[in-house]
Amino acid sequence: MRRTALWGVSVVVPLAVAVPVFGQAPGNGGAAASDWTVPLTPWGHPDFEGVWTSDEEFGIPLERPEALGTRTTLTDEALAVRARTAEQRARLEFADRSTLTDEEKADLPPDLLSHNPVGDGPEHWFELGKAVSPRSSLIVEPENGRIPPLTPGARLRVIDPSTIAGFETGVGSKGGGPFNGPEDYDLAERCITRGLPNTWFPQVYNNGFQIVQHPDYVVVLYERLHEHRIIPLDDRPHLTSEVRQIMGDSRGRWEGDTLVVEVTNFGPTTYKGSGAGLHLVERYRRVDADTITVDITLADPTTWTAPWTARITGKRDARYWQIFEYACHEANYSLSNMLSAARAEEGKEAERKPE
Repeated sequence: MRRTALWGVSVVVPLAVAVPVFGQAPGNGGAAASDWTVPLTPWGHPDFEGVWTSDEEFGIPLERPEALGTRTTLTDEALAVRARTAEQRARLEFADRSTLTDEEKADLPPDLLSHNPVGDGPEHWFELGKAVSPRSSLIVEPENGRIPPLTPGARLRVIDPSTIAGFETGVGSKGGGPFNGPEDYDLAERCITRGLPNTWFPQVYNNGFQIVQHPDYVVVLYERLHEHRIIPLDDRPHLTSEVRQIMGDSRGRWEGDTLVVEVTNFGPTTYKGSGAGLHLVERYRRVDADTITVDITLADPTTWTAPWTARITGKRDARYWQIFEYACHEANYSLSNMLSAARAEEGKEAERKPE
């Protein structure tokens, strides 16, 4: 369902062997039919145009659970558990706590115990029942499917919550406060941006993205928060280092049937502690008539001890034929509800204190 709301919990995503060296192409990203070839645009570029959705990969964690080691896929039994857990989590996330049974309250995930619903909408809003991918993690490189260790300097870094572009544990509504104003929440909760690479990762709804092509440009429109990127293909240099942007500065080029996009010039917004030092490379591949993959490699020597790569898979879906407006600001009741709830809690606390 397409809608205008903001869900404040991130559930991240996406198989295959990925890049051993930063920016180097991994395998073909999927088993395309041997007699299938990538169609071309009228001007001869590989044709990636259309609306794609990563709904099938909702619920895949960014990092692989350590117990799975290098295993890239789940068993059928584990996949069924994932689907049930995701549906239960979404239902409990938005349930009125007063209506829950003791058994349901006992099943609440730990990070949901500390806060109440904030008006993000009823259960039928959410894209449940489509998560069918057995992949064990979004990260495909390194082999263990986990983010490399932080550098010593990054471990000491203090992050301003107002510069966080995505939904991260311990930040904004998922942190301990204070909740005195909008600046105490992350940029996604404020309907400003999910940032890169976070805007790629599927969540409980609005996982569509549209690609529009021109001989000299590729445009990517993301349904969630309704963000877009205009990517030049004409060999122009990146912006000077003095210019910084929330979504960075993208430059694209074709390497055979692969669209390679390098993104630099990130601003003070951060992704897992990385900001201006982030260097991101995306590799888009049309796997078959109904599938496109995007490999996203992140490198920042001031933050991680090695680069790492995540993959998302976009599919065509006849029911997902258009990107509708995501009017996040106009319907961002969550933020005002969280602030008013904080004031109510302060009032209760004041009443409990002795005169």
